[in-house]
Amino acid sequence: MDIVRKKTKNNKKKFSLIAVVLLAGIGLFWQLANSNPSSFIADKDSLLLDTVQRGTFEVSVRGIGVLVPKDIRWVATNVHGRVEAIHAKSGAQVKAGDVLMELSNPELVQQLEERQWELEEMQAQLHADQVSLESQVLDQETLVINSRLNYERALLTLNAQKSLLAQGFVAVSVVEHEEIKIDVEQFNERWMLEQKRLIKRQENVAAQKKAFLARLTRMQRIVARMQSQVDGLVVRASIDSIVQEMPLELGQQVNAGSNLARLAKSGEFLAELRVPEQQVSNVSLGQHVVIDTKANKVDGIVKRIEPSVNNGSVQVDVELIGEIPKEARPELSVDGIIEIAKLSDVLFVKRPMFAKQSSHSTVFSFDEITSIANLTDVEFGQVSNTHIEIKNGLSAGDLIVVSDISSWDDHQQVKLN
Repeated sequence: MDIVRKKTKNNKKKFSLIAVVLLAGIGLFWQLANSNPSSFIADKDSLLLDTVQRGTFEVSVRGIGVLVPKDIRWVATNVHGRVEAIHAKSGAQVKAGDVLMELSNPELVQQLEERQWELEEMQAQLHADQVSLESQVLDQETLVINSRLNYERALLTLNAQKSLLAQGFVAVSVVEHEEIKIDVEQFNERWMLEQKRLIKRQENVAAQKKAFLARLTRMQRIVARMQSQVDGLVVRASIDSIVQEMPLELGQQVNAGSNLARLAKSGEFLAELRVPEQQVSNVSLGQHVVIDTKANKVDGIVKRIEPSVNNGSVQVDVELIGEIPKEARPELSVDGIIEIAKLSDVLFVKRPMFAKQSSHSTVFSFDEITSIANLTDVEFGQVSNTHIEIKNGLSAGDLIVVSDISSWDDHQQVKLN
């Protein structure tokens, strides 16, 4: 019996055609299922997304810096000298009056001794001159008394003669009577003159004493100044403080006016924060600040804002008003959050990379249903440490990409897998 092979061949062609059609259909279906309108695909897990919120938005500015002592004083010397001894080194805690170091200057000590001898000699000489002047006044007072007595004696004789002549007695001659009149006038004039001399003597004594006192005072001040210089050879702390710097060594020569030690008042600090120049416009005096020492937080207020910009930042000085933490030390690194304002019922989100205050920009708003991120125009408002206000372009609940998307600049839509 013969077998018809032609029919078998047609069946094979038919099955091959069906297989090709099926494969083409599967491929088309797969392509349609995985097709999307975006031209760029990104890994969602590598991105940072945040949801737009509505509520109270705290505007703040962050700055980094260090703690510095509030009261810093340099201890200087007003004399030349050589370092003989150092009693307090850097890091030592001292009280006002404690000896920091001792200097030596033999020449200055000798000059002081010579001036003290001169002062003693001047005091003795002035005392002798004063005694002499007082003696001259006493002599003049004696002359005044004698002149007065002579006048009174002559006047008494004149009055007696007048009485006798009035009674008619001739025992007193007219000549004697006229002579006694002249004596009375002379004694009276001499008495008045001696009184004037006494007044001048007293005025002269007073003037001489004033001049003596001026010279004595001048010498005493010279000695006191030299004594102060000698006392300054023993350098003492001016306040209760911690010695921050002691840049001297034994035997070192120092000149007048040289700084010998740097003292920082213990327990009182300022925080010097560096704030970006773009954000410092929102900072003003008196604003509340939270200083973070990494171990504790302490309150402060803005006390000073540097008028100049240095390396893209501005220095802001913050006075600490809370309890100073025990770890506080000069040059301790700290963070500061300056509270600018609180905005009620506003939209805000984590600040996207490169977003700026009061500007128009674009962000990618992510649709979780389609997994597509669409480029969206946004108007930003005020900025805080980590968040930024949304003026227009987004609504509460919108999810946006806040990480760096500079590589998406040429795309309007991005597929996030």
